[in-house]
Amino acid sequence: MLRAILWFALARRPIILLGLLVFVVAGVAAYYQLNIEAYPNPAPVILEITAQAPGLSAEEMERYYTRPLEVGLATTPGVENIRSTSFYGLSFVRVTFRYGIDYYFAYTQAALSLQQNVSLPNNVSPQIQASSLVGEVYRYQLVGPPHFGLTNLRSLQD
Repeated sequence: MLRAILWFALARRPIILLGLLVFVVAGVAAYYQLNIEAYPNPAPVILEITAQAPGLSAEEMERYYTRPLEVGLATTPGVENIRSTSFYGLSFVRVTFRYGIDYYFAYTQAALSLQQNVSLPNNVSPQIQASSLVGEVYRYQLVGPPHFGLTNLRSLQD
C-alpha cells in the first residue's frame, strides 16, 4: 500500500505539487479570514434599549413605550430578532443583529430608527446600551411563595 502511494506521488509530481499549492493557498486564505482577538466575541451584536417612565404599570409601559420601540426598530437593517420585557416603570427591548454586522453600523442604524420612527410620550428618550453574551455567565431568578417577602428572598440568595 505504501509502495503504491509513493509510486503514484513520484510518477505524477505535477499533480502532487499542484495539490500542495492549492492546500497552501487555502491555508493562507483561511489565516487571513481568522478573527484573532484577545477576547473574541462569538456572539452577534446585541443592543439593549431601555425607556423609563416612573409610576406606570407594566401594561402601560407595554402599550405606550415597548410596542412603539419594537415597531420602530423592526425596520432597522440587519435585525435578526427583537425581544422585549415591560416592568413597572421600565421598558426593556433587546435587539439582536445578524452575524457579521459591524457594531458601530448596528448602533448607528438603531439610533437612526429610534430618532425617525419612534416618538414616546412625556418626552421620554430611550437609551441604547451594548450587550454581550460572553459577559453573561449565569442568570437566574429566585422565586418564593407570595407570603415569603423580598427580605427573606434576599437572605436565601445570600
